[in-house]
Amino acid sequence: MNLQVEGSFPRDGEALPRIFDLAETFLARAGLAGTHRFLVDFTLEELFTNTVKYNASGGGEIGIQLRLEEGELRISVIDSDADPFDLRVDAPRVDPDLPLAERRPGGLGIHLMKELADRIAYDYSGRVATIHLYKKLE
Repeated sequence: MNLQVEGSFPRDGEALPRIFDLAETFLARAGLAGTHRFLVDFTLEELFTNTVKYNASGGGEIGIQLRLEEGELRISVIDSDADPFDLRVDAPRVDPDLPLAERRPGGLGIHLMKELADRIAYDYSGRVATIHLYKKLE
């Protein structure tokens, strides 16, 4: 089964309920409602809120795409007005084995997202930044 849903959302945390509605529609159509809900919701919330927080002055809306193709789930977040920031290399490193008192703030959500994904890709061109998270379905 191949399936894609997408939407554009204002650069505002108030858009999260609509983003979760889009995810629910996708998961139901794909027959993944219970199985992959945490991955999809967590990834969308983390990527969207980080985009809003760290690029609040960016122009335009933030695009969300959810795609199922050949047994692989792809979650994409597209920021149409962004400076380059490749979370694979630019996000703060997190050492989850350090005691809490020794950890620097920031980066834990991205770290967890990286652990959940099979791979992450990043594209940047003409101030458009796109993050793709991929997960093979079993």
